[in-house]
Amino acid sequence: MDRGRIRQVGALATLVALAVLWVASGITSSVVFPSNSVAGALVRETPGDVATFFIELLGHWALRLSTLGALAAAVALGAEALVRIRSGERLRPYLAGFVLAGVAGLTAFVEPTAEVAPLWMSTSLLAAALAYGSTATLLTVTSEEPDAPIVHDTGLTRRRVLKIGAGGAMALALGGGVVGWILRKAGGPDRDVALVAPTAPATVPPRAPFPKIAGLTPEITSVADHYQVDVNLVQPTVEAEGWTLSVLGAVEEPLEYTFDSLQQDFEVVEEFSVLACISNPVGGPLVGHSAWRGVRLKDVLVKAGARPGAVDVVFKAADGYTDSIPLEVALDPSVLLAVGQNGEPLTREHGFPCRVRVPGIYGMKNVKWLQAIEVVERDYKGYWMKRGWSDSAVVKTQSRIDVAGDDGAASVGTETWIAGVAWAGDRGVNKVEVSMDDGKSWEAAQLKEPINDLSWRLWAYRWTPASAGAIPVLCRATDGDGNVQSPEETEPHPAGAGGYHRLEVDVA
Repeated sequence: MDRGRIRQVGALATLVALAVLWVASGITSSVVFPSNSVAGALVRETPGDVATFFIELLGHWALRLSTLGALAAAVALGAEALVRIRSGERLRPYLAGFVLAGVAGLTAFVEPTAEVAPLWMSTSLLAAALAYGSTATLLTVTSEEPDAPIVHDTGLTRRRVLKIGAGGAMALALGGGVVGWILRKAGGPDRDVALVAPTAPATVPPRAPFPKIAGLTPEITSVADHYQVDVNLVQPTVEAEGWTLSVLGAVEEPLEYTFDSLQQDFEVVEEFSVLACISNPVGGPLVGHSAWRGVRLKDVLVKAGARPGAVDVVFKAADGYTDSIPLEVALDPSVLLAVGQNGEPLTREHGFPCRVRVPGIYGMKNVKWLQAIEVVERDYKGYWMKRGWSDSAVVKTQSRIDVAGDDGAASVGTETWIAGVAWAGDRGVNKVEVSMDDGKSWEAAQLKEPINDLSWRLWAYRWTPASAGAIPVLCRATDGDGNVQSPEETEPHPAGAGGYHRLEVDVA
């Protein structure tokens, strides 16, 4: 068998072995999937300018492509191993499988949050090694006469057996991939936990009527529709049972809480607020408005007693991610250690069992899967700060157009809606204006009364086009401090996108 054919066999055997590990890692977090570990390490170690470039160029696909790259590298390694680990012309697929399993086992050490159980991991690696060896053995069935029948009565040839084996290997690999995906979707932490009722539940106050406009963003974002972004390829699974939150560092009294004691020792509050991602482009979807339930970070810090000279409060997550906010920001009563969203326990994607919620600061500092809070006497630089992103990360005053005519079309002399949503972190929104002449003049839009000072506001403008053509529609907001949304166009990184959202309406 020539080297090209051997590499094909090794690649197929590697896919089957990876499928075994993928399924095992879906069954239990005690097994690390090698490609995810390698891709995660690559993401963590990528220099800031390079990381920012690829995130702005590819968005969420930057993480996905790093995973695909790691998978491709694993398949290439498995293909080459079968060529290199042989005795003369005799292949040694089982030995190659065990060597590759050893390499896969080493990847657990590059995963900072891996809680590997030796028995589970070694059993899974053994199964993967045997899967590699047996698949490669099957696929190397050959002879000097590949078209000669194996058994004359059946007409099966070795070439035919090889094709059947290759198809079976691909089917096993794809089947394992599907099973692993299903296990991850069906898995996750046990969210059947008790949330302590808040002192004052978040409610929607009675307000003046507001137009019902098809296509306008709902005022309250469902958990399923709320954006979620993180640096993980697979979100960590953290169980509430056994979880503890440590408060340490420059404090008079180090503290530690369980999921239950955190809610029992402090007042539980619930309030609506906006959460926005720093990577959100102008007019983008990476922003949401939910009811968050938890305890005030201020109450926890006051009990711990920050020492004189304390500067920052550092948040440490189960996935190894860290970030910080100034102590003075942390002492704002609106900053929560959240355990619930929209009346239910947090989901894994949104940080179960506990996360930080800081209404006035972009989402990268609203750390998920929180495990420790450390008060420090220095300006702490978190994951993205080390890569050149804004340390203050204050949410900019922003507005977005959701509805512009009838699917971007309108008629001269006929009324139509221009509508959307506006937000400004914890400053609120006082005014939204629209322009239909490239910003030369502005008209005030109708605003829906906000649920509270931390909420976003829906807005609408009834427009009657006076002339035909492609009419540019722009919007801008003014926040509660009187700051008008900046027209300066800036990229999302390092401090949040800037500029006006602009859509064109085809008026006939």
